[in-house]
Amino acid sequence: MRQGTSPLEYLAAFAIVFTAGILSSISFTAYVERVRRNAVRDHFMRVNPEPDLSAPPPKIRSTAA
Repeated sequence: MRQGTSPLEYLAAFAIVFTAGILSSISFTAYVERVRRNAVRDHFMRVNPEPDLSAPPPKIRSTAA
């Protein structure tokens, strides 16, 4: 059984963990940006709703009788 761990193994472990941290940070940032963009879009759609084009037009009542 070996007594010590080589510095190259420590460097490899550090590189793997460092790369995993960068990838998780990038993916989390992209996820947060997507959630923010969807929230802004949904808020805009609620504030400025477009009419439903498939619905029949509303009937206009005539006040002259």
